[in-house]
Amino acid sequence: MKKGYILGILFFGSLWGFSEAMLGGLFYRIGTPLPSVYLTIIGVSILIVARVYLPGKGVLSAIAAFAMLYKFLNSPIFACHFLGILLLGICCDLFFNFIKFKNKSLSAMLAVYINYALFAVMMVYVFRYSYWIEAGSSKVLNHIFVGGTLAAIGCALAVPFSHKFGLWLQKNKPHADLAESFARVRLASVTTGMWLFALAVFMVQ
Repeated sequence: MKKGYILGILFFGSLWGFSEAMLGGLFYRIGTPLPSVYLTIIGVSILIVARVYLPGKGVLSAIAAFAMLYKFLNSPIFACHFLGILLLGICCDLFFNFIKFKNKSLSAMLAVYINYALFAVMMVYVFRYSYWIEAGSSKVLNHIFVGGTLAAIGCALAVPFSHKFGLWLQKNKPHADLAESFARVRLASVTTGMWLFALAVFMVQ
């Protein structure tokens, strides 16, 4: 794998993980209704921009894995949150890099719906998470058909803009060898800074 791909996976994974840890933490602290909807839209938007730079099967899943690790260093351990991130990356990989529907908004909606459905089923029937079991079937149905629908619609609307933004960034990136090297150094510096921040938070928890 090219060095640029590795750096890109680390950067986008860190960016997604940072949004999950910081914004997600804020949403849950202030009691935002259906916080997973907003976090899903942000996550999918980041993945779509990343896909413009890093085309290839498995890349979005790798980004999700690093995002999951980043959140692990910054947040209390909630296994369900980590599973949600990983499943979203895998589902987006499936519909954007394997199946590849021409309509990107449709791909996003299907990826999100399947992600929400798999997550709810795994919480209840695979991991037997007591919080979900005690809440009953109403929580599962609400998660899939209310949260999933809102997230799917939000992602369907956000994906075209994210794709165009990724194309704009790609078009305007430096192509001269020296300028590109400086850009990679800046990107590596930002990524390193985010991970140092994550490690610092992890050490003081």
